[in-house]
Amino acid sequence: MECSYYDGRSPIPRHVRVTVEPSGLTLKVPGGTTRFWGYQELRQTQGRYSGEEVRLERGSGIDETLVVPNPGILLAIHQEGGTRTSHLHHPGTRGRRVFLTILAALACVPVIYAIFSWGIPGLAGPITKAIPISWEIRLGEFVIQEFTKNHAACDDPELTANIETIMMSLTNPLTQSPYSFRVTVVDSPMVNALAAPGGNIIVFRGLLEDTDRPEELAGVLAHEIQHVRLRHGMRLIVQHMSMAVIIAALSGDTSGMLSYGLQAAQTLQSLSYGREAEHQADEEGLSLLLQAHIDPNGMMTFFSKLSQAQRDNSPLRYLSTHPSTEERIRHLENLLPAQIPQIQPFPFAKNWEHIRSLCGNTTPSTR
Repeated sequence: MECSYYDGRSPIPRHVRVTVEPSGLTLKVPGGTTRFWGYQELRQTQGRYSGEEVRLERGSGIDETLVVPNPGILLAIHQEGGTRTSHLHHPGTRGRRVFLTILAALACVPVIYAIFSWGIPGLAGPITKAIPISWEIRLGEFVIQEFTKNHAACDDPELTANIETIMMSLTNPLTQSPYSFRVTVVDSPMVNALAAPGGNIIVFRGLLEDTDRPEELAGVLAHEIQHVRLRHGMRLIVQHMSMAVIIAALSGDTSGMLSYGLQAAQTLQSLSYGREAEHQADEEGLSLLLQAHIDPNGMMTFFSKLSQAQRDNSPLRYLSTHPSTEERIRHLENLLPAQIPQIQPFPFAKNWEHIRSLCGNTTPSTR
């Protein structure tokens, strides 16, 4: 069957044909190359819930990943592999598994609560991987509702159309993504942007006004897109949510989602990503800009601008994290290839000063 293969180095998938065998999976890559994945090497991180694609991973660190749209592969794996595949989900036991998962989670509440109270973040990764994408997307919708309660969302048609053009350029290279990305511009002077769960990106008016050209906004959006794809925001939320919400997420329960959205919004506003997450989003964001033929220097110039604002003690939230902005800029500059692919300028670049001021009754900020 046809599947999408990620080699752990590039965000661009390769289409492969997978054959299920008694001892493992054979992946045939276009061009004649084949890879063999033994069942004992595999981890299943998605596909335990109805309607989800099956996601299998192999390796440590940055994993190789196989995304299979047909959940029937799990039945074939169990039929061929027998006891070798007992660690992989069997679709025939879905109902019993949900019940046992909830029961086991409830029994472990005191232990897990103590671990989270002691601040050990190690469990956040495995728990995040087990959360259904559909639950994450639903949570993101409620996070947007929370952010637009006190500040209106900017819906100027010209602004919306141009931002959608930027997003289309950025997302075109992303095939087989479980997320549909959407940008909401919030009418607030705060210089900030953040990635809500499930593909929702929030840009505050203050940040939009501080961009001098569309490539700078594209750099911010590429960075936030990768936070979503790497599930950094969801992991941050898991680390700081109550145990009741974590159990609901693992079981796919959407009741009480409004209160979950409130908790998630408060977490995203008050907490920051760590060094590793920011480096990952920077690196993958830069790679995405190059694949989309967008000038990557826009990312660097905007980061430099915010770095100066931080030295001037300007009130902003974006990039106020570790590692330092200067370190991140140097790191990105070192990653730039000697030969940058052909750049496609945005057709509305000459009107950007006007476009960036279309959110609310505001004028472009002065620096």
